[in-house]
Amino acid sequence: MTLEENKAIVRRYWFDFWNEKNVAVLDEIAVEDVVFHFPPGQAHQPPTLRKWFETALIAFPDVFFTLHDELAEGDKVVSRWSYEATNTGNFLGRETTSIRVQDQGIDIFRIENGKIVEMWVAQDSLGLLQQLKVIQ
Repeated sequence: MTLEENKAIVRRYWFDFWNEKNVAVLDEIAVEDVVFHFPPGQAHQPPTLRKWFETALIAFPDVFFTLHDELAEGDKVVSRWSYEATNTGNFLGRETTSIRVQDQGIDIFRIENGKIVEMWVAQDSLGLLQQLKVIQ
């Protein structure tokens, strides 16, 4: 795959999968058992990408990502992103807050045979939990 093809797969992840809420695209862009690498303080560490999507949409059904930067080298694509969403469902065992939140982060995707196989996720979990008034 070329760098541009790899970047196109990751753009589909952000725009078609997350922003358009098109779960069908998942089978086209990612393997079933994507390997995740989360920092120790990550608030939500789902077992699969599909489960992540399902639980995120329960808590934040209007989540909308903006892609700010995109870099690619070899089999990896790096995305710097932000999102806005409203907490209208259960999140981490907590009741709905109706609070509008923002988050930002950087993800690294490893692409193999045209699909996402591995992800490193770094986002502001502390800031998200503070916005939701889970912690001070």
